[in-house]
Amino acid sequence: MPRIPRRRRRKQCPFCQTLFHPHPRLGARQWACGDPACQRQRHAQNCRSWRCRNRAVTRTHYQDYVRPRRQASRPLPVSSGAVQIILGSLRPEVRDAIIATRPLFTGGLGHLMGSA
Repeated sequence: MPRIPRRRRRKQCPFCQTLFHPHPRLGARQWACGDPACQRQRHAQNCRSWRCRNRAVTRTHYQDYVRPRRQASRPLPVSSGAVQIILGSLRPEVRDAIIATRPLFTGGLGHLMGSA
């Protein structure tokens, strides 16, 4: 005997008040329609409620995470001696091709390799 499909109940979206059929896999857990504007509002509401429930995390987030990351030292640029070693270890035709295609090497570092 063939299976009779169950009728899905329609729900009303709390944001746009339209009736929609929830996705079969989500079922009762889906409470907003699939419209992108409604999904953005749902996401914003979920974020607000999470921040209210986790005030201790959000209160010190800037001091604990953002400020140390901004104050962390940035990696040092490659020194001209290191570039000279790297370029000097290449075959001459490869080195000349790199220097010709990279304007960085023609100005400041090109004189190190004797090509500028």
